[in-house]
Amino acid sequence: MALDFAVTGAPHASLRTTNSQVAAIPLRWSDGAPEVLLITSRGRSQWIVPKGWALMDCLAAECAAREAYEEAGVTGEVEQYSLGAFEYFKQTKQGRLYFEVTAYALHVERVLADWPERNKRRRSWFAPDVAAQLTGNESLSQLIKAAVQVEFKPAARPQRAVGLLN
Repeated sequence: MALDFAVTGAPHASLRTTNSQVAAIPLRWSDGAPEVLLITSRGRSQWIVPKGWALMDCLAAECAAREAYEEAGVTGEVEQYSLGAFEYFKQTKQGRLYFEVTAYALHVERVLADWPERNKRRRSWFAPDVAAQLTGNESLSQLIKAAVQVEFKPAARPQRAVGLLN
């Protein structure tokens, strides 16, 4: 059963009514093996995936990709369909808050040397099983394992007509 809480004082608080967030699970393949990018949380330096609030100005998957850019410094193609959701609790000044996070696979194309939260977090690539273990969240662990099974289908791009006008 999902619980609804109002969050005050947080960025974009007026755009949401519950503690629903979006997350990106950044993926890449190195020597034919999948890797998952994790970042550290700001407060307790736990290994997590980039996540944040879904904003009114973009689709959920696009918001997840934006979080990956801001928090982890990666860009790429995000899957439009979610892998599923995970839950977590966070202790704040307002008390213990419940969050439900919808996760999207992000196929990383660029790893940036500079990004908005570079000085607030660490990032590192891990094998999927290691990444799943490090997060300490069973539901997120299952989503990480599912993410590497997603077959990436790039958006169709128009083909150029080459050689038609000789």
